[in-house]
Amino acid sequence: MYSDRDVLKFFGGLISLQFIIKICKQLIKEDRPIKSNTYGMPSSRSAFMFFIVSYLILTNKLKNTTIFILLGGALISIYAKFYMEEHSIKQLFFGACIGVGYAYLISMI
Repeated sequence: MYSDRDVLKFFGGLISLQFIIKICKQLIKEDRPIKSNTYGMPSSRSAFMFFIVSYLILTNKLKNTTIFILLGGALISIYAKFYMEEHSIKQLFFGACIGVGYAYLISMI
């Protein structure tokens, strides 16, 4: 069973990650592959999906099958952004790295 602290830590991680990604986008200012009014580096979707998946893996004793399902779902989700040309592979990769790294930091608090 999860405590209030666990839930708030997860939710706080998601909220603070949103600000981190917005700051990164404003500092890097890398355009998306398609014309857009917003920057693409790093990918928000990739960061959020990999934060969620990584946090769940790091804080729970999951079976390998569950881990593969979570990772597969995250990869399908971010592939859609590449397929629709909303993000480059580089933007998705760096978003995923930020999500994994931040999930690790939050899980250690």
